This record gives sequence, C-alpha cells and structure tokens, in this order.
Amino acid sequence: MTSPAPRLALLLPFLALGQITGWGTTYYLPSVLGPSLTRDLGFGSTETYLGVTIMVAIGGLASPIAGRSFDRLGAARFLPIAPLAIGLGHLLFAGLPSVATWYAAWALFGLAMAFGLTLAVNTFLTRVVGRGVRERIGILALLVGFAPTLFWPLTAMLEAALGWRGAVALYGAIELGLVLPLQLWIAARWSDAVVVSEPVEAAARAEASPPPLTARARTTAIVAMVVAFTVQGFASWGLPLHIITLFEDFGLAHDAAVRVAAASGAAAIAARTIEIVVGQRIHPITTTGLCIAVLAPMLALLGSPLDPATSAWIFILVWSGANGILAILRVTLPLHLFGAAAYGTLMGKMSLPQNLVFAAAPTIFATVIERGGPQAALWLAIAASLIALVAAAVLARIARAPERAARGAAAALAVAAVPTRD
Repeated sequence: MTSPAPRLALLLPFLALGQITGWGTTYYLPSVLGPSLTRDLGFGSTETYLGVTIMVAIGGLASPIAGRSFDRLGAARFLPIAPLAIGLGHLLFAGLPSVATWYAAWALFGLAMAFGLTLAVNTFLTRVVGRGVRERIGILALLVGFAPTLFWPLTAMLEAALGWRGAVALYGAIELGLVLPLQLWIAARWSDAVVVSEPVEAAARAEASPPPLTARARTTAIVAMVVAFTVQGFASWGLPLHIITLFEDFGLAHDAAVRVAAASGAAAIAARTIEIVVGQRIHPITTTGLCIAVLAPMLALLGSPLDPATSAWIFILVWSGANGILAILRVTLPLHLFGAAAYGTLMGKMSLPQNLVFAAAPTIFATVIERGGPQAALWLAIAASLIALVAAAVLARIARAPERAARGAAAALAVAAVPTRD
C-alpha cells in the first residue's frame, strides 16, 4: 500500500495543473484575444469582458449548492466537471463563433468555477489532508498565481501560430484530452466520499480546531469576515483593470505605467511565498488585519505630492503583495476559525456575495471613472478599504475573545497555584 505522504506529494501538482489550466484558459483569455475578437467578430469591450462577468456571477450563484454537495457527497467526484465544461465551452465557441456562443461558453465556465475549480479543490484538500492542510492550500494558491504568467504569453504565441480559433480549439482539446482524464483519475484514486481515515480526521482537528465561539458570536464573526473580504475584494478585482489609467492620470507616461502595472503579479506571488514560509508564526487574523490596514494608505499615496513614479512603484509592490496574501487568507482563515467540518458549505455561502461583488466590480469602477474620473475611482477604493478594515477589526475582537479568556483563566490558575506563606 502506498504511504500517505507520497500520495499527497503527488496529488498537489496534479491539482495545480488542473487549476492553472482551468483559470489560464478562461479568466485570462479575453486580455489576449480581445483585439482579434473585435477585428473578426465585431466584439466591443463590453461583449468581450461581459463573458468574465457571466462566469464569476454564475460561479457565485452556484457556489452554495456546490459547497453543500461537496460536504455531503465528497468534492473529488465533482473535479472532472471543470475540464469537461471548459473544454466543451472552448470547442463550442471555436466551432460556432458568435456573441451567443461566447456567452454560452462563459456560462459553462461559471459552472466549472463553482463545481470544479477553487472551491472544490480547497474543500477536497480539507477532507483528505490532515496536518498541514492550510499550508497546502496556500501552496496551491501560490502555484495558481502563475496562471497569467504562463497563459498570457502562451495564448499570444498560439494565436500567432494557429489563429484565435485554433488556439481556443486547442485549449478545448487540452482540457478534454489531458486534464479531464487526470481529474477522473484523481477522483477515483483519492475519493473523499467517506472519511478518509481516523488519523487524518484527528490530524485535521489538531490542525484547525476552531475557537469555542457561541452560536451568536460565530454568526457575527462569519458576517464580519464576509464583509471584510468582499469589500476588500471589490477594490482588488475592480481597480487593477484600470490601474494604468490611474498611473497616467497621476503623471506617468504610458510605457512607464505599463511597466509598473506589470509588476503586480510578481509582487503578489512574492508576498504569497513569504506568507507560506513565515505565516505559521503569525496569527492569521493578525496577518489579515495588517494586510487590509496597508491598502488605504497605499491608495492615498497615489494622490500624494511624492514623485509619481516612486509612489506608483511603492503602491504596486505593497498593494499587490497585500492583496496576494489576502487571496490566500480568504480560503484559509475560515478553516482556521471554524474548522474543516462543513468547510464546503461555509465557503459556498461566502462565495455567493463575494463572487457577485467581484463580478460587478470592474463595471462599477469603469462607470465611476467615466463619470467622475480616475480620482473618483481612487476614493471609491479607499472607502472600500476602510470599510474592510473596520470589519476586520470586528472579526478580530470576536474571534480572539475565547483565546484571551483562555489566557486569563490560565493566568488565574497559575496565580492560585502559587503557595502562600502563613
């Protein structure tokens, strides 16, 4: 029998491959193919990027059902849905290109997002990995961060060699011919339809034992956490698509603005790596609060008297790094606070408001910029960051109250145990 350690060591890269190709061939596709779709099919920017909105919105709407299904039936059996839906969507659009099939493909991508991508994989890991599950989820998120780095140039290269229809068709073939069989094998080899083993259960409880919150405190903590991550994500999803415009408005030349904006991915990946290495030494609520706390000052820095190039570089490195870490904490903090039991159900419910807000964010920021200019968008992002900070402070006060009470009780017992002199 294969020992658990090699099995899990083999599992993570296979899951990462499915995630990287899943996101790389969907969410990051319009950035490269947009001009070709405009030239050949007459797509405007609205038609092109509305597909992404459809994907994220459907993914959010389906997430509560998906999460409950993962907890009840196991998440592994749903993993093949992602490559199947993505592959069919690509082949549909490549074979019959039109606005209708473009939107239909993105609707399929939305189902893949809910049932076979991040939510499914993270829930699956909580069910088959014991000690170290948060670290593995963090490593997986780090690896998926390379999706745009890999697929933006790959898509451009394939488009130049095969045309955009050939590139899309090839992605469909890769999903159906390579990723789908791999996901089917994972579902059969690492089934989580039942509890894997008592040692894994015990390790998971030791790894992620939630604090003893009352039912009311638990509900309040969940609401505060959802508000903090949703509002923070509103800015982190909505602003980056317009960040070059912001940099130019504050004095950077176009080429310089592009160079600075391009550093955002590297900054996020570097910050995620640091968090994985040292994150176990810092309480995740503390990390969450610190990362959210730097967002508003970094945004305000763009409008400060500081040299535009200097402020832009400081902003992109710190702001992107903080949001990169928060992207990991969005899926690991609930595990730390509330444990692995019903993780899929909880994350599914949390994903609904988050994904709907994330889907609307780019359009909202575009409208604000159109009507009020880049400065108005900057103030909107600052306001969102401050609201997220307040929610994070509420979460910290509620979630860490049992720990403070436990330390106080331990101190009292220690004092009582000290012998007194007659």
